[in-house]
Amino acid sequence: MIRAVCYSHIGKRLNHEDNFWLNGTIIEAELQNKMSKIQSVHYESSSMGEVNIYAVSDGMGGHNAGEAASRICSRRIGELSNKAQSCADISELVLLLQTNIARINEEICSKSYEHKEMQGMGATLVILAVCGPDCAILNIGDSRAYYFDGVTLTQITKDNTEGQRMLDLGILSRKELMNFPARKHLNRYMGYNEGGFVLQADVYYLHVKSGMVLLCSDGVTDSLTDYEIKNILLTERDINYAGKKIMERAVTMQNADNATVMLINIGR
Repeated sequence: MIRAVCYSHIGKRLNHEDNFWLNGTIIEAELQNKMSKIQSVHYESSSMGEVNIYAVSDGMGGHNAGEAASRICSRRIGELSNKAQSCADISELVLLLQTNIARINEEICSKSYEHKEMQGMGATLVILAVCGPDCAILNIGDSRAYYFDGVTLTQITKDNTEGQRMLDLGILSRKELMNFPARKHLNRYMGYNEGGFVLQADVYYLHVKSGMVLLCSDGVTDSLTDYEIKNILLTERDINYAGKKIMERAVTMQNADNATVMLINIGR
């Protein structure tokens, strides 16, 4: 049994560029922009069968038509839902998603080239794919996935940023990273256009009998530390209350970005 909730909020920005796919429901930034800028958007979902897919896509700030790029990501992932039901195992499901991630990237690059108002658009994309007891996280950009076992919160994904690359190379410490101007610059994202390059997501496999996977845009993790998120999950055992509390904390910060958090309870 899987139960999921998603909260999304425009923050203190003029435009909402987060789009998401909640296992059968697609929520688009265009709809969110028409709704109250005070209240967060809230949706719930239950498992649809053996195969379930959840995704968060964040349009890249500072780029034209970021919400269009993230909308393409969410729509195309949603369109795979029926075909994904025929996947026999998690490896086949990941292959289906990777193949289509490359196609989605080509579509975004093509629209960016063809339409002047969309030039340079891009988006992040983080996906939870569930096939029976097996899960996979696919990630491109700096939206994140975490696993919460009821006690410990573990970051699953690595950000595709220059800051993370400096950490991996040992050039900067975490403390030094805070003063590194390019720490948030993405080096891989949906809309990445280099001749001959086929974009693929980082893949992380999980076997989850019981626990929670959290997907979120960087509007959450830029405002809350992992420690703060963990404490909310420890205190608020109901995922509705936990999601609401995380969102409330994220969007009250000064200069709060668009923020989306999706909590997926598996086997509870």
